[in-house]
Amino acid sequence: MSDIFHKALMEDAARINVSKMTWAQVKRGHSRAHGKADWKRWLPVYAVSAAILVIVAIGVSGFVSPVMAKALQKIPIIGELYSFTYISKLNQYASDANPSATDQGITVSAPKAYYDGKQVKLIYAIQVPEGYEPIDVTQINLTVTKILLNGKPLPIDSAEGGDSLVSPNMYRGDVGWYLSSDQVSRSGMLTIPIRQVGTIKGNWTLYVPVSSVAIDNAIETVFPKDASSTYEGITITVNKVSKGPVYTTISMQVRQPLQMNSRLPFYMPLNGMVLIVLTPSRQDLAGEYIGALQPSKKFGNEEVWDDVTMQCITPSDDVKSIIVEPVLLGLERSQNIPQLDVIVPLN
Repeated sequence: MSDIFHKALMEDAARINVSKMTWAQVKRGHSRAHGKADWKRWLPVYAVSAAILVIVAIGVSGFVSPVMAKALQKIPIIGELYSFTYISKLNQYASDANPSATDQGITVSAPKAYYDGKQVKLIYAIQVPEGYEPIDVTQINLTVTKILLNGKPLPIDSAEGGDSLVSPNMYRGDVGWYLSSDQVSRSGMLTIPIRQVGTIKGNWTLYVPVSSVAIDNAIETVFPKDASSTYEGITITVNKVSKGPVYTTISMQVRQPLQMNSRLPFYMPLNGMVLIVLTPSRQDLAGEYIGALQPSKKFGNEEVWDDVTMQCITPSDDVKSIIVEPVLLGLERSQNIPQLDVIVPLN
């Protein structure tokens, strides 16, 4: 056993009751966790020593010291609970200060926090005591929480996330806040006020150091020429591409005929149309709109959006271009329009 595990074990094991926990229990709870991460996978179980199993049991018991928590995160199966798994590069640029707050016998911590000036993504953990009565929905609703950066409110455009039970007395959650403006500080201290866990009121305010400096320094910006396509009166023009280590941001203009307004105008910000982002091999890069979409302008028979911004997962370095492709939405089925594809160079 390594020194770090031995030290942590000695600090905690003598003063707590270790509940019986098996790898099967850990995996069953792990597979129920919700969020964007792929929690449906059965985690591989390799040969492990009895000492490691004791540490896992302590880790999920709900009584974990900061030293032990840090040690547990170094074990692969436990570390995955505290990591971004759906985009692994998020972990490389995320803060892992792991602040925590305890009140009413409940401890809330934030093992990972990613911030790039456009969004905040947080992984949080909730350790609850024996006898805790959960509610049917997420135990902490952070999507309505007003977070601060350096004491100033961040301009939140939208948020999504939630948590679920991953093992006895332990919940794992993730949340993403998407900013309506990138005119914010590039680094500092996030303040995340939490006033209720389940039905229990208290104060679990978290203070999380974040920085987008490393991400900003790695961004490559391209202003492509002739990255435009027109079909059936619709024109899409890509004006700017910022390729970051985790996400790529695409700024574009979209022009549509006014008669398209009958196509589900309430569904998407662009009337009756959504844009997706693909690699040349048709791999979906999870494109999504970010920021606040400005109102369209009308010129003659056209409706124009001058500043449509999307982000997608940055593909591997061997991918030299991406494709922006529109999809027309319908009541019964949707239809891709490859004739309107815009091929966008990444370098």
